[in-house]
Amino acid sequence: MRRVLILAMVVLTVAANALAREPDEVFYGDDPKQSLNVYVPAAIANDRPLPVVIWVHGGGWRHGDKDNRAGIHLCQTWADTGFVVVGLDYRLTPDVVHPAHIEDVAAGIAWVHGSIARHGGDPKRVFLLGHSAGAHLVALVATAPKFLERHKLTPKQAIAGVMPIDTASYDLTTAGTPVVRRMIADAFGDDPATLADASPLVHAKRNPDRCPPFVIAAVQQRPEAVRESEALDAALPSSTLVVADYPRMGQLVAHGMIARDLVDLDNALTKQLLAFVRDTPPSP
Repeated sequence: MRRVLILAMVVLTVAANALAREPDEVFYGDDPKQSLNVYVPAAIANDRPLPVVIWVHGGGWRHGDKDNRAGIHLCQTWADTGFVVVGLDYRLTPDVVHPAHIEDVAAGIAWVHGSIARHGGDPKRVFLLGHSAGAHLVALVATAPKFLERHKLTPKQAIAGVMPIDTASYDLTTAGTPVVRRMIADAFGDDPATLADASPLVHAKRNPDRCPPFVIAAVQQRPEAVRESEALDAALPSSTLVVADYPRMGQLVAHGMIARDLVDLDNALTKQLLAFVRDTPPSP
């Protein structure tokens, strides 16, 4: 486990060239929210299949959409670097509660694993990227084998690497702030066994050898997120922790800025994540 502290982050983002082709929309289930968009680079340099990045949006398990402007911008930008990028939607609270959100993420990964080759993607090089509640979901599906096992997959088989960005929800049994506790209660209830079952940290401690590599990021301005990220980093056999500092910014602004900076190809964290996707070996 290796830790990297970014002392100061550039807060300006750059506009994407939007060179990726218009995305293909696919439904992996019967509900309208069970859908995904596949972004493919406009020009592919060779015939080799490309790494795949699945973007899972945040929003407290009750808000967010793959088709919002920020999500589209991110998917286009990362596709322009030479990846196949998938923007994944999932059902939201209050229409559903746990485990529906994570079951949808697992089903979307299963679709990617079985079908992404037709879009030029490599099913052996599938990476997960999520922010906030999306970070919780990508961490959970990668540490709790049972959700992918329903699709005859395992985390190490289906996922080459995981990039959860700034969440304080790796352990739902100890979530601190009143706002976070309220969101967790709405989406997961208050049964201790259910909260433990939905906690990536609990599963990482139980199944460390079954987890793929991680790059975990948190902002210095959110102490709860840093503590939980440190705990997850310590539990995983292969992980890197990045703590990004946004001086003179409050918690919520810094939380939003780290997501916005994912489209800045000159940003230190973004460079590290892109290199992680390019350099990580394929899944077994």
